[in-house]
Amino acid sequence: MKNFAMRTPGNLLLTALCLLVAGLLNVEGARADTGANEQSFLRTEVQVLGTGLSGSWQALDLLPGVARGQIGGEGLKRRTEIGATKDENKSDDGGPSHLGDKIKAGTLSAVLPGAGQFYNGQREKAYIMGGVEVAIWTCYFVFDKQGDNRFETSTEFAGIFAGTSGGHTDAYWQNVGRYMDSDAYYTAQLREARALGDPTPSPLAAADEWQWVNNDRRREFGSLRADANSAYDRRDFMLLFAVVNRAVAVVDAVMGAGAPDGKLEAEVMGLNLQMEMLPSLQDPGAQCVVTRRF
Repeated sequence: MKNFAMRTPGNLLLTALCLLVAGLLNVEGARADTGANEQSFLRTEVQVLGTGLSGSWQALDLLPGVARGQIGGEGLKRRTEIGATKDENKSDDGGPSHLGDKIKAGTLSAVLPGAGQFYNGQREKAYIMGGVEVAIWTCYFVFDKQGDNRFETSTEFAGIFAGTSGGHTDAYWQNVGRYMDSDAYYTAQLREARALGDPTPSPLAAADEWQWVNNDRRREFGSLRADANSAYDRRDFMLLFAVVNRAVAVVDAVMGAGAPDGKLEAEVMGLNLQMEMLPSLQDPGAQCVVTRRF
């Protein structure tokens, strides 16, 4: 004949009273350590009622430093205490964020394109971007020197065939290429002043006068001036290339810091975006891949 015990409401009430007395005794015996008292109270409840009937173990989530495994439970994680700070060197997924490396690499590439890539260990990219930077500034100085030489040639040409002398402003040389002589220029100035009601301009000084030998020479002078201006325009355009090269180098250095594949990944509106720079002497470019999970 098997013996078994049935839990009745009276037994449950008696058990609850016993737990209450045990809890009061624990509080009176160790009032200085509230957390330890609560743990002891809950442990006693579990031992008496079992984990099936005891719901108080769930309150352990509210106790700092208490794990469910201490009283026979499983899977309860330690809660983060109030005031704890997130590790700045960790990303949201627990991996390293490489923030310091990204800042260093980006700064180096901003100063010298390719330096950030060299810092990341991407030497092929570093040599390519550094070589592009050297080529840009080489072209800049070549075009600048070319413009100076053509401008000097044009002024010497005007001195020979128009009788100009000395240094003058750019506006003066524009007028030399526009009018056959200084008298025609002064007449045009008088006509414009009368039309606008401006004061009468003063005549040009003897050192500023000119007279072209023929109209063909004046046109040749204009062509020389145009060639000089074109060289200066190409020189200034190199500055734009330098800015673009730096921007590409900085972005690529930041993307490649701490990431061997050099890919930039981000999630926007549920879409996973991956972008990768592909600097190459034969086929440079970039690729962007957009994926979405269903």
